[in-house]
Amino acid sequence: MKNPIRITVALDENSYEIFNRLKEELGKSQSELIRRALRFYSNYRDLEKYDTFRIKTYVDMLPEGEHVIVDIDHLIAFLKFIETHPESEKFWEVHKDIARAHAEEFRGRDVRYILGRLEACNFFRINVKNGEWTLVLNHESTKKFVKTFLEELFRSMGIDAEIREDLMKLRLTFRQ
Repeated sequence: MKNPIRITVALDENSYEIFNRLKEELGKSQSELIRRALRFYSNYRDLEKYDTFRIKTYVDMLPEGEHVIVDIDHLIAFLKFIETHPESEKFWEVHKDIARAHAEEFRGRDVRYILGRLEACNFFRINVKNGEWTLVLNHESTKKFVKTFLEELFRSMGIDAEIREDLMKLRLTFRQ
């Protein structure tokens, strides 16, 4: 094995605290921690070109198993099945219950955060212009699902929102 190449690194106080905390948490040597940090940076340095809010949302939602990633075709199949099921109203009531639970989670958050988090779930893409929020849906079949959820969510949060349907879009305006 070839001898390692030695270098000297100067850290500011904040970086040094982070370095020591990571070294302790991971139980790795200083050298191994630096090697890992360099490999990580080399692999992910282009993350800045991605939507960091969306990435943080995924990291927040996925590890606990409370959220899943579902192919859009599966979601559409579920929604089409629900529409024809004789007890479909039960589903929509449960859907509203879930919206009310999310209202509790989102309490104290602004509309931009709430819609941004739902956008990260790929229910829609957001365009904002002149105070009107346009949610561009990824399929016509998701319109009732998204609209019902948002109506109940905003109602439960005391947010006065008008939601209008358009072809493949929902248009939202908020009143103070």
